[in-house]
Order: sequence, then structure tokens, then C-alpha cells
Amino acid sequence: MKKLDTIKKSFSSGFEAQIILRHHFVKKFMGIIVDFGGSDPQKLAGGAHFLEHKLFAKKHGDISHRFEELGANTNAFTSYNETMYFANFIDHSLQVTNLLFELVGTTYFTKENVQKEAEIIAQELAMYQEDPNWELQHQVLEMMFPQTNLALDLTGTQQSLSEMTPQILQEIYEEHYFAGNMKFVACGGFTKAEVREILEEVDKLQKKYLRPQSRPLPQIKPAISKEETQLEIPAEVISARVCIGIKLPDFKLFDSSNELMETIVEAYLEQNLGLMSKGFEKFQKDKLLNSPLAIKVNYTREGNFALISGMSPKPEELIEEIKKLIFNGKGDQALFEIQKKEYIAEMKRKLDQIEELAIESAEMMLEKEDLLKLVQRFGNLSFNDFANYYNEIVDKVEIFSAIMR
Repeated sequence: MKKLDTIKKSFSSGFEAQIILRHHFVKKFMGIIVDFGGSDPQKLAGGAHFLEHKLFAKKHGDISHRFEELGANTNAFTSYNETMYFANFIDHSLQVTNLLFELVGTTYFTKENVQKEAEIIAQELAMYQEDPNWELQHQVLEMMFPQTNLALDLTGTQQSLSEMTPQILQEIYEEHYFAGNMKFVACGGFTKAEVREILEEVDKLQKKYLRPQSRPLPQIKPAISKEETQLEIPAEVISARVCIGIKLPDFKLFDSSNELMETIVEAYLEQNLGLMSKGFEKFQKDKLLNSPLAIKVNYTREGNFALISGMSPKPEELIEEIKKLIFNGKGDQALFEIQKKEYIAEMKRKLDQIEELAIESAEMMLEKEDLLKLVQRFGNLSFNDFANYYNEIVDKVEIFSAIMR
């Protein structure tokens, strides 16, 4: 993969900016990412997500309408580790930059608009909770990470939503939204002159809107798992559903890159349990599985984990077979070479997807990693190193499971 044409700038406040030039692209993207997400400790569960919604409210109305007047589309998301606000546009780069900083740099919380938003999010949460997979996965997360936000939905709980106030939202905002905890990213066909103008504007705006504060996030003590490792949930479902949770150790024990370790664990699990695996073939032959397993690995400040879920007519047998493959499954060198090619191809595709490239790059900024170096490291990884990394990690895991039927 060719090196990206990237301009970076750091400011004395702790704020950082990065512009990725994708020449010949008409579409442009800008975003500000905050190193604060839904699973982080906060005054009330769901505070990060609630804040993401309410920052669009300003004294004179929803700020997204002002983006629209410039022909720009704006949006935001909250994940386990971060919150990001962004806009897609073609023209008016400086005006969009100004609106983006006003979006994240000013608040307007009232009793009325907070209460109204709480009701909207409560309806959203109730919809999620009707999904059997949501219930199953969160019960497993509760066993692995009790009394943490990982065990809850990113939107919080019905109780936390009812307790939200303008004062609490402001406290959460002031604790996490400061210069050293935020990064700016832009991506698209900017000219050299536009880059200079944007960076000059970013400098002025970060001074105007962001507190020049830089401090590390508080250290989080690892959650102590529940003694209970298996759970059965009664429910009216056509076929039994299973979820296996793997509580993973701190990836930094093995390598400086969380992203690389996450990729390795997910790739190894796919080799043994995924659609192309011998494990899946055996599950089908033994009639243990109704459909392919869903496999997802995540790293968060609260802890790292993998969730493996599916539907089975023989749930206990399936869980035992999956456990065997987690600990004793053999990697497949030929499949590993295919996975590496697919991974590199996916990253190359992202180079032509302005929004995906920018968001991925912003997340790498928070991790103090380089996207292309990550791709190169995985692409150059030998099969032996791949297997050794996984085996070292799996030696330190805990396994949890739940059946819904």
C-alpha cells in the first residue's frame, strides 16, 4: 500500500490535527473525535451517548440545519472507546470547520430538551431490549464485567436516562471534552492552499472553543468476573440461542498495538469457527448449528472480550465443541494467507472511501498508531508468530456462556 499524503499538526493545548489528501476526490470529510466512549466510567451510564445527541442542540436550534445550508451532511456516533462528530461536504471548507468546532465546543442543555431527549433514547433502548440477541450478549457481558458500563447498552439504562439532568450532562462534558482529549481529522481533495487555511483556522478555533487542558484518563481497575460462568435464560424462541464470551487479557501484555492483537484473535477464531473452517463443517455435519456463528472481538479500557453467538438445536454440545476449539484449535496456514490478502484488500478499498478512511485514521490517532503500519505489520506477520500471539493470549482467558431457550 502506498503511503498516504498526510499533514499533521500538534498544538500547545494538546490538541492534534491531521489532514489526509486524496487528490482527485471531490467529496470531503471533517471530524472531531473525543477519547471518551460509552463503556468508560462516567457520572451516569449512557452519558457519552446522551451528550453526543444533545451537543447538536444550540440556543438558536439544531446546528445540523446550518450544516445543511452549506450543502453538508453532519452526523455523530458513540462507540465503546470514543465519540465522533463529523460532516461530509464538497465546498465551504472553512465554514464547515467553524461549525464543527461550534458543535463540540458549546453546550446548550435545558431541563426541557434533556427530558425530551431522555424519552427518545428510552424508546430506542426499549427497542434494543426486545432483541433476544441483545439480552443474551449483555447477560454474558454482565458475568465478565459486572457493575461496569460494558454490561449495559451504550445508551445507558431506563433509570440512568430518567436521572439525567443538564447539570450532570455539563459535568460529563467538562470532564472529557478538552483539547488534549480530542483530535481533528480531514480527508479529501484539498489543495495545498486549503490545507494551510484549514490548519490556521483549526488553530484559532481550538483556542476559542476548547479548554487548553491535557491530562491522562483515570486508570481503570480490571473488573473482577462473577463466579458464575454459565447461565440459562428462559425465553420463547423457536431455536435455542447461545453466546460464548471470552474475557481476554490486556493486549498490551503482548504487543503495543491493540488493533493488531484484536485482528489476530478475530482471525484465529474465524479460522476455527468461521464459515470456511473445519469446525463449522463439523458443526453442520453433527447438526449442532443452524447458521454461521457471529464472531466479534473488542478492546476497551474496561477490558477486552470476544463474543461468539449462534442458534443451535443442541446448545450444550455446541458450547463444549466451541470451547475445545478456542483452546485447542489449530491454525490453518493456507487460510491465514487468504485472510491477510483479504485484510489488505479491505484496507485498500478504504483508501477510496473518504469517510471510512478518515474515521479509521482518527481512531488510530487516539491509539497513537499508524494505519498503514498496522496493515504492513499484519501483512508481514508469519504464520508461526500469528499462532504464537494467539496461544499466549488464550492462555490467560476466561470463558463464559449463556443459553436462551
